[in-house]
Amino acid sequence: MDYARRPLIFCFSLLLATPHGQAEGGAAPSAIEGSDGWRFLPSEKTFAGKLMAPDLTAQVTPALDVIEDFRAQLAAEDIALLVVPVPPRIIMAPDPAGLPAEAAAAMRAGWENILADLRARGVTVLDLAGDFATAPADFYCRRDTHWSGRGIERAAEGIRAWLAESTDLAAGADPDGAWKKQEIQGDLGGDPEAVDLWFAAGPFAPDQRAHPLVLLGDSHVLVFHSGGDLHAAGAGLPDRLGAALGSSPDVLGVRGSGATSSRIALARRARSDDAYLDAKQAVVWCFAGREFTESDGWKKVPLRKPGGG
Repeated sequence: MDYARRPLIFCFSLLLATPHGQAEGGAAPSAIEGSDGWRFLPSEKTFAGKLMAPDLTAQVTPALDVIEDFRAQLAAEDIALLVVPVPPRIIMAPDPAGLPAEAAAAMRAGWENILADLRARGVTVLDLAGDFATAPADFYCRRDTHWSGRGIERAAEGIRAWLAESTDLAAGADPDGAWKKQEIQGDLGGDPEAVDLWFAAGPFAPDQRAHPLVLLGDSHVLVFHSGGDLHAAGAGLPDRLGAALGSSPDVLGVRGSGATSSRIALARRARSDDAYLDAKQAVVWCFAGREFTESDGWKKVPLRKPGGG
């Protein structure tokens, strides 16, 4: 144990200790109340604490091993991979989270170490933390676990730049759409909030499964895209990228953890259609950053049937 870090970890364990919406029977709280209308997931707090722990490398190794294996499988298919972990809101908004500056800096350092370890393994990563920390109230929803339209815009810009460098996919400079304010009832409770959303002027080509780009991940690829309890349709990351590309990407988003289940969905498609992967140039894998340690489990998933082509 690194005793120099123990005061930071202990201090953080006392912060945000009063949850909102404690369930009966001592069940896990639904949200932790911050200041200025912010709310945070308990798992965000847990992950943020682990970012300061001296055994962080050991805790994230299962995730990094799986991501490296996935990259290698895709490379064997001549498919490029970009990993887009969404930085935890709690470390990008340290003031409303009640974090002292020293703890926030230690957590950011832990986050950067994870991404550096991924790059050392040959994985290309889009690091959004620097931008998101400058104005978290713009890039995130305050009372919902997801990013806002501004966060989606920044991620899409980074993805488009990578696509231009790494694939033959041409993304236009001026996607067609318009910004609107929309009131949402966030999944962390509290009052409704108004968020900036960019609605694409689509629709685009409906045959998404044949598209050379796969947009893989958790609900960050579905929010503001799928409608219903995900708040809106036409304003999510697939819509922003589709507007730039002129055609809708192949979207494989899942509810809950995006660590393993999204790759299982991809493998099922690949195994049901031998030509499916042949049509792909790139996979963009987007998931909540807390999943590095707080997922349901990181498991290696073969994309092809064992012994198959």
